[in-house]
Amino acid sequence: MRYFDSSAWMRRLESEAVLPEGFQAAAASMDFVPAEKPDAGKQNMNLAVIRLEEPTVSFAGVFTRNAFPGWPVVAGRRLLDAPAVQGLLVNNRVANVGAAGGLEDSQRLSRLTAELSGAEGPYFQSSTGVIGWKLPITEMEAVLPGLCEAPSDDSLLPFARAIMTTDAWPKIRSSNCGGGRIVATAKGAGMVEPDMATMLAFFLTDVDIPRDIARRMLPEVVANTFNRISIDGEMSTSDTVLFFSSRRKPYPGDAEFRRSLTETAAALSEDVVRNGEGCGHVIKITVSGLDDEIKAASIARSIANAPLTKTAVRGNDPNVGRIIQALGAACGGSGLDLNRDVLELSIGDEAIYGKGRFLLNEEKEASLIEYLKKRELPVPPLGWPPHEECVQVTITLGDGRSSATVIGSDLSEEYVKINADYRT
Repeated sequence: MRYFDSSAWMRRLESEAVLPEGFQAAAASMDFVPAEKPDAGKQNMNLAVIRLEEPTVSFAGVFTRNAFPGWPVVAGRRLLDAPAVQGLLVNNRVANVGAAGGLEDSQRLSRLTAELSGAEGPYFQSSTGVIGWKLPITEMEAVLPGLCEAPSDDSLLPFARAIMTTDAWPKIRSSNCGGGRIVATAKGAGMVEPDMATMLAFFLTDVDIPRDIARRMLPEVVANTFNRISIDGEMSTSDTVLFFSSRRKPYPGDAEFRRSLTETAAALSEDVVRNGEGCGHVIKITVSGLDDEIKAASIARSIANAPLTKTAVRGNDPNVGRIIQALGAACGGSGLDLNRDVLELSIGDEAIYGKGRFLLNEEKEASLIEYLKKRELPVPPLGWPPHEECVQVTITLGDGRSSATVIGSDLSEEYVKINADYRT
């Protein structure tokens, strides 16, 4: 197992956070008192900007399928029709969902950021935080001039820190691609069962990928990475993935770029789960042997989301009956005939079920307990991930060629505490 102390993890994060050519980033903060809940007292909000040195025609986005989207999502969908864009403005603390005048506020912030930056193209605007509160637009407008004039960071790290809410640490991943790089950051720790992305994720590259290819490739990559994670089975109103290219480096071809983009997205989406609210274990469920990948993913997701599976893993209790009942429920609910004589189930390297029967004994029970304990994460979390291990559950249901993996987390007391006290 690979373990990190804070220094080793930070060195890795800083090396991955170097911005691709043609990008700048900056962050600022301010205080406000929410009009809807003044007794909550003074709140701190961060604003962060990513700007391209020149407008780009190569950009793409994927947004939540939640039927009650945040106003920045509504504005962002419209902005996809723009001929070119210049960057992105993000705020945390207030999600701007359902608030009166929220669409106008989002568009005003986008327009003002472009004006203050002297930009030729418009800016996307994203918000995350409490649903129902109105953006403190006056306080935000007061901070924007300094933010837009601030010297650029060479690193994405200050931006990644600024967009955090209940995240315990910033999340950044990168990959080399031809002669260029892809660098991405995400925030998200709760209300995460995407139907497109995580809560917020932003991909930057200096590789000159054609716009039409980026818009075809991004949803495909999202479907197999961010759409295959779940922390709590809750789909956010603000889920957004945005992609920008500064077009500085030659395009190496679809296969090379897809590999790099998928590698970056897969690592980043797993980081989101590892940093999930109250996460004590990352659980990776792989279901194979079916003829339908979508059905395999649905079954894996049902097991990953099953409360009794999650709590058993939280307690380092290899109660395999929890997994079997969740599997049986998922198969029954989807109309899939479960053949017990073909079914194979393992946790890590230990075979748990096969040839029509459980394969359990005292020695295996002790081995599984130790396996779970070694993959436990501290709750509450440290300011960095001490390791990148996960609990691997592998299920084979037949001889079909399709398989799917869903990454989830356990369910701890800390998750309940965070969400019970989220606004107070």
